Amino acid sequence: MEKQSPKSLWYRMCRWLKPDWIFVVLLTGSIVLLILSGQKTDVAPLVAAPLFPKLALLIGATVIFSAIATLGARLDRKHLDDYMFQMVANGAVIGIITTLFVNMVWESGSGNLPPISKDDLIAVMIGSWSLGYFFYRWRGINP
Repeated sequence: MEKQSPKSLWYRMCRWLKPDWIFVVLLTGSIVLLILSGQKTDVAPLVAAPLFPKLALLIGATVIFSAIATLGARLDRKHLDDYMFQMVANGAVIGIITTLFVNMVWESGSGNLPPISKDDLIAVMIGSWSLGYFFYRWRGINP
């Protein structure tokens, strides 16, 4: 009779670290961030930064972080089943679209609405990603 090898520590940890729990923590964190960001305001700089270095930094950061995110998604795809990966990815798309629309509405009504801070937008993105994940978790990816 062969003795079964014990499962690796990584495998046992991954069984407890499910996306449901991660997104519950993210949703709670986004609510806390919204509450805390409401207590402070952004201070606008008096002098705008020169355009070229700002564009170079933004483009460089976008390319580098997109490549890192692509590698991270590839690792997720290897360790998650296809259904779970689709829920996480679709939730991220919902988060980005929701954040764009919230920002658009806020900018359109900037005269009537209080100012929105960077922390508010990050909280909206994290919260809407979590909610998007749970919507797909509840109804499935192919209704």
